[in-house]
Amino acid sequence: MTIPKTNLLAVLSISIEDFEKAKKGSDYMGDVFVIFKLVTTVHEVENAIAFGVRSSEVWHRYSEFDLLYQYLLHTYPSHIIPPLPEKKISTNIWTKMTTDKFDGEYLEHRKIGLERFMQRIAVHPVLHKDNVFKAFLMKGEDWRTVADSTEFRTKNEGMLKGIQASYQLKNCDSRFSELKTYADELETRVNAILRVTGMVAQKERACYNSYKDFAKTFSEWSVLEKGLKIPLQKIGHNLDNLEGAGNVLLLEEQMKFYENLKEYSNYAFSLRDLIRKYEILQYKVESLEATIEAKKGGIFLMGKPEAVEDVATSEDNKKNITNLFKMTPAQRDARRSKLHQELSEAEEALDPAKQNLEQFLSEADEELKLWKKDKISSLKATFRIYAKLQLQHAQQGLQCWQAVSAASATK
Repeated sequence: MTIPKTNLLAVLSISIEDFEKAKKGSDYMGDVFVIFKLVTTVHEVENAIAFGVRSSEVWHRYSEFDLLYQYLLHTYPSHIIPPLPEKKISTNIWTKMTTDKFDGEYLEHRKIGLERFMQRIAVHPVLHKDNVFKAFLMKGEDWRTVADSTEFRTKNEGMLKGIQASYQLKNCDSRFSELKTYADELETRVNAILRVTGMVAQKERACYNSYKDFAKTFSEWSVLEKGLKIPLQKIGHNLDNLEGAGNVLLLEEQMKFYENLKEYSNYAFSLRDLIRKYEILQYKVESLEATIEAKKGGIFLMGKPEAVEDVATSEDNKKNITNLFKMTPAQRDARRSKLHQELSEAEEALDPAKQNLEQFLSEADEELKLWKKDKISSLKATFRIYAKLQLQHAQQGLQCWQAVSAASATK
């Protein structure tokens, strides 16, 4: 069996099926945390040969998923790493979210987000081939050994340490300038849609909950009206069913629409990470070019005292440069030798820096094309889900009121 080039989910399924509390240490003061059950099942028996196992069940805590994310971020700097679900509990107007990190509803949301994170990696044409990712799926705690053997923490260390820095580029690639604007707009637009749909869902929930009170009123009335007892009971029963079915649909809407769309708000952070990595590489090239220019200028001035008036534009600069010519011949030779050495080092570092930048731009360009294509199909599917759910809301309401109409005709 050959592992697919673009989609690992073609031969296996990945799901997070459960979660539970766990404790580090045996005493009552031990650290309590949540672990998630990651289940991987290979579809065909012959395919299991390539993986060495037909199915596996491993438990990971959130921090391990985060470590996998950090590994991918270090190892694949030119790729858009799928976002993890938020670590902290965020305000969610669809339901009343608790601040309790062990709350079942909150953990259910995290479970869905982590499953989506794993599946996104599994369908990525490059990331799904990674041995550390496969070990995470199959080897439980031993996956850390595989990850540590790659020494990933030292890969692109300088780049990743500079992610939070600020860079003023002279020649910023227009594609990344546009991408930066797009990432900001994407986050803003998606969050606006989530806010509006959340407000609609909140009002729908209030309406469905009112139907429950409505149903109770009809049921209580049926006790008083002997001649209308059966019709009133049927009306109350149908309204009660509408309340229950409607809230089930709202929960499905939250899981299938809200969570899917929220992922693209989080993708804005992934895009910004890619932009920052580009800026770091571009800044390194520009810094080396500036260093080369400065060293050449210094070497030129060392032999041309009369050039001070042409090069130095301020009194302080003139003074600093003039000090060079107060050196002894030996000092001047040492200074010139050092400038030549620094120039040679900068020139030697420039070509690799340019090659790294060019390679990054090529890989990032392909990655963005792939991401944009997937984004379009994914968002279309999400909007179809939302439309389908709204139709189900309408159909349930229609069925309820048709049943109420029929009950009212009962003799």
